[in-house]
Amino acid sequence: SAGSSFALCMMGMHKDVQEKVFAEQKAIFGDNLLRDCAFNDTMEMKYLERVIMETLRMYPPVPLIARRVDSDVKLASGNYVVPKGTTVVVLQYRVHRRPDIYSNPDKFDPDNFLPERMANRHYYSFI
Repeated sequence: SAGSSFALCMMGMHKDVQEKVFAEQKAIFGDNLLRDCAFNDTMEMKYLERVIMETLRMYPPVPLIARRVDSDVKLASGNYVVPKGTTVVVLQYRVHRRPDIYSNPDKFDPDNFLPERMANRHYYSFI
């Protein structure tokens, strides 16, 4: 899939990230890197998860979502109403690159998904 291709590409471009992912895998699997991966192993792959999330932030597999509103919707963010029949488009690519949400939005930084950074962001800042 495109997501895994982009993740591999990002690790290839960022050797420091690749080395951290490998070190994490080595810590989980020890000297037996050929053994099958169990579900519990995946729960320990915190850094790899951040790498995948950051890749999806920068290169979302679906760059936009469009939906037609089937009833008038009052927005919580102000005194605005989206009328019934309107097509609403959310551009994930743009949301994921907002500098007010991600301090350096065009830089690949898996630490954007550290728990303490995520806690300070709106729930829908990553779609």
